[in-house]
Amino acid sequence: MNLNEPSPLNRAAKAAAPLLSSVMTHPLLSRLSLAADAYFNFLLGRGSGTGWDLASEVACAANTLGRDHAVIFDVGANRGEWSMMMQQLKPDSRVYMFEPSPDCQAILSSRGELKASLRPVGLSETAGSAQLYSSGPTDGSASLHERGETYFSHLDYKPVSVSLSTVDHEVEALGIDRIDFMKLDVEGHELSVLKGAKNTLKSRRINALAFEFGSGNINSRTFFRDFWDLLNEAGFAISRITPCGRLLPIQTYYEDLEYFRGVSNYLAVLK
Repeated sequence: MNLNEPSPLNRAAKAAAPLLSSVMTHPLLSRLSLAADAYFNFLLGRGSGTGWDLASEVACAANTLGRDHAVIFDVGANRGEWSMMMQQLKPDSRVYMFEPSPDCQAILSSRGELKASLRPVGLSETAGSAQLYSSGPTDGSASLHERGETYFSHLDYKPVSVSLSTVDHEVEALGIDRIDFMKLDVEGHELSVLKGAKNTLKSRRINALAFEFGSGNINSRTFFRDFWDLLNEAGFAISRITPCGRLLPIQTYYEDLEYFRGVSNYLAVLK
């Protein structure tokens, strides 16, 4: 509803607002309202991307694969759960796991049942080195940006120096003709990874990708508008992944997409 439009309904809504606001700002009702708002947004996929339904996320990715022996980049592999589930669905796929954390690298190297290639680097806009901030071994919230969210305020993050590469460099180094799917779970650093894939995106060599957007983007100072502009220019259609695995297409950019509560998962498929 646009309250600036001169209609009888909008005039009535404006007239009722002071009274309704006095009721809704009662401490109990205001808490219930905030909880209801968070939950209904959650059902629409806003803030539901914290592993609530990992199986549906992996299934959405697998459904985009259009060839046998698909090439898959798992960027931010952590302990390899996503790659493991993907290989169960697509056993003929070639999975490359990118993980900068030394502790996670050790775990990934020891998992003999995981038939994937480990690349012991993080991906970014440029190659080099950086500080990875982690609260402990295999910390799923480890990030190349210092975490300042209230949700993680009780954790003590320590920096460790890690190596960085770029998608463009890795594609050439591995001799890959096309990335069928790229999963980005790098705690606010997703846009930098995409900027490091400039040539690969321009040549339309990435068929589909998934990325997170949420509280981590406060730390990296990135907006959903940045993803929208970059991916639309590269020819992708974007959808949000809901807890049940259903896709909600994002037809146009609107400011409500700047949703920083928790993490939301998005799927982008080349048109």
